[in-house]
Parts: sequence; C-alpha cells; structure tokens
Amino acid sequence: MNRCGVWLIISLFSIILLMEGCKEKSAQETFSPKTPVVSVSTFPLYEAASAVAHKSLDLQLIIPLGSDPHLFSPDPKQVVNISKSALFIYNGADFENWAEPLKNTLPAATKVVDMSRYVSLMTAAGQEHHDEEHDGHAHHHGGNDPHYWLDIDNMIKMVTAMQKEFSGLSPADAKQFSDNADRYIAELEKLKTEYTQGLKECRHRTIITNHNAFGYLASAYNLENISVVGLSSDEQPSAKTIAKVIELVKTHGIKTIFFEALINNNISQTIAKETGATAVSLQPLGNISEDELKSGATYLSIMRHNLSKLKDALECR
Repeated sequence: MNRCGVWLIISLFSIILLMEGCKEKSAQETFSPKTPVVSVSTFPLYEAASAVAHKSLDLQLIIPLGSDPHLFSPDPKQVVNISKSALFIYNGADFENWAEPLKNTLPAATKVVDMSRYVSLMTAAGQEHHDEEHDGHAHHHGGNDPHYWLDIDNMIKMVTAMQKEFSGLSPADAKQFSDNADRYIAELEKLKTEYTQGLKECRHRTIITNHNAFGYLASAYNLENISVVGLSSDEQPSAKTIAKVIELVKTHGIKTIFFEALINNNISQTIAKETGATAVSLQPLGNISEDELKSGATYLSIMRHNLSKLKDALECR
C-alpha cells in the first residue's frame, strides 16, 4: 500500500476513534480494567511478551496468524482495540508502514513503544541481493533491515525491554516479570549456543533465499545470504535477475533454495527446477500460521527447526 493510501486509512481511523471516544467517554471515566491490555504488532513481539507476562497481562496480537506482515494494514476495529490498550508495541524500522501514522492518533493513555529503538539494527545497504531490476517497482524499508528478531541477541534485548515496560505498567507483578524474563533469556542463550556450535564447521556458507529476511541470522553466524529480492516480500524480480541467481547456484554447486511458507514460492521453485536444487521452506518468523500455533510451535522450536535445515543445506558437521 502506498503512503497516500495509508494516510487515507489512518484519517478514517481517526474519525472512528473520535466517535468511539465520544460514545464511551462516560464509561471510561469510571471503568478501570483489572488486567492491562497490551497490543503487539508481530509474532516475535507476541512471543517475547508472552514469555515475560504469562497470564498477568491481556496480550493482543494485531497482525493475524497466517498473513504476510509486509502486506498487512489494520482495519478500523483493530485500531479501536489498539486505542484501548495501555501499551502498544510495534516492530519499527519501517516494518509496519501503518504504525507511524497511527501512533499519532492514539489517546494519551496508550503508551507507544517502537521496539527497534532497543535492539541493534543492520543497515539494508550492506546486504547482498539481486533485486535491482524487479519490474520497475521500488520497495524500501528505509535505511535499516527490520527483520532484527532473527539475531538471538536482539531477541534477548526485546525480552529485557518488555520486562521493564511491563514492570512499569503493573508494578505489583514486577518480580514475576523479572523471573519470567530471566528464564526465557536462559533458553535464548541456550539456543544461541546451539546455533554457534551447529554452524561452526560447514562445507558451504552461502544460503539462497527468495526474500531478504535472513540478514541478521547470516551476519551472526558468518554466513553469506543471497536473496532474489530485497526486504519486502511483495517485490517481483525480473527474468534477468532470476537468471543471475540461477547462474550463481550452478557455479557454487548450491543444492538448497530456501523459500517462506507464508509468501508465494514460485521464484524459489523455478530456480530449484532450473538448477536441480531442492526448494526447502525456512521460517523467518515475521509471522506463523494457525496450524503452527496449534501444533505448539514457538520462536525457540521454529529456530531449532531452521537450524536443522541450515545444517543440512550447508553440510555442517
């Protein structure tokens, strides 16, 4: 969605919020919710928030399960729900093009947190991909790569930030939040060790992905990540670009092409067919499906599943 469209929608949302505020003003003056509501935009934020809060806060995930977070915009009902939250946490780094204009319409009682201010960001310019000719359409996330949760150190920073925000929101539960955060960080540290050891000795160190979502993971473990398109999953590469990637795959003897289950995988399948490689799904964790959630999938379990696939593709010992 272009910026004009976003601003039009936000303007309509502002009118709806004003109407809701007038309608519920008297109720709000006397109503104090027992459990504070916290709205978070993405699944990684929801995972971190759940680990810290457990059942002490009412957590609301804004982007629906199974949808491509790059293409999502909230509807009026979702915006009204956000406006009733005590805390609204979003990914930032231009991942949600609707969040910046929306935050200026929210009531003063809703505290807004841009989580990208609490993590270590990578610039988009330094990452290698072959999307210079994607049918004439330019898509930009600004100067930084927004997929920062795939660096486990950043996930730890997210959990720490959540713990501090939640403690300020509900001081009576501060000890519980601190204990929960410590336990989850210990699990993340364990996961980090597994990645360090698992990707230490590999025959190959180059991964091919359809969309440039794995830069943080590659940087953390000394891998080269080459993607067909850039940071936005809705980009369409040219035939020339695809041909260049096919040539690279053949030259380097790469046997695995990674794609993402929640977005169109035609590009990866085409490259795999032309090179004799195998197309394998790799979860960037910007969102997960309802089936994944029902099966008990978490950030930790999916990251371990990703590690297993990476070790196979890179022929690690």
